[in-house]
Amino acid sequence: MPRPTARAAAALLALAAVSGCSLLPAELPRQDSGAGPSAPLAPAAGDATATGTIVSITDGDTVRMLVEGRELRVRLIGLDTPELRDPLECYGPEATAALEALAPPGTEVGYAYDRDPQDRYERELLYLFTADGTLINLALVEQGYAEALLVEPNDRYWPELQAAERAARDAGRGLWGACPAP
Repeated sequence: MPRPTARAAAALLALAAVSGCSLLPAELPRQDSGAGPSAPLAPAAGDATATGTIVSITDGDTVRMLVEGRELRVRLIGLDTPELRDPLECYGPEATAALEALAPPGTEVGYAYDRDPQDRYERELLYLFTADGTLINLALVEQGYAEALLVEPNDRYWPELQAAERAARDAGRGLWGACPAP
């Protein structure tokens, strides 16, 4: 069952479409299948997409975000970054700094849900987009700050995330060149 926030976002998106307005900070082009992983991505037309403001960065794959006056705990979909604690893992601080560079507190970002809106810790599961259309989830994997992680049923960008990890790993970017193999 959709959460009230998702229903409200869908209603706002529909209203914006009818009035000719956009809720996103910039038009976000849809990647075609021939583009490389660094091309801007956007959710498919009709997805419940809106914007929120980053409040704080928890670690490389978790943020707090303000949406319609509510502060949400958000886990980025499709990736896993090294931990900052229990214990500190290689490249954890770098991954956190990379997310903060892409979406510093106070930044307005676009967001989209996939099929499963929350994880077992009641965090919102989201794809985040910068104003220029960059899929933040993909950028972190592409630059070697995260590994791709498939948690079904949230697989909308899985092929792109998987290809980005493979390219980062092959090039020794980020954690793939800095950390010992498990």
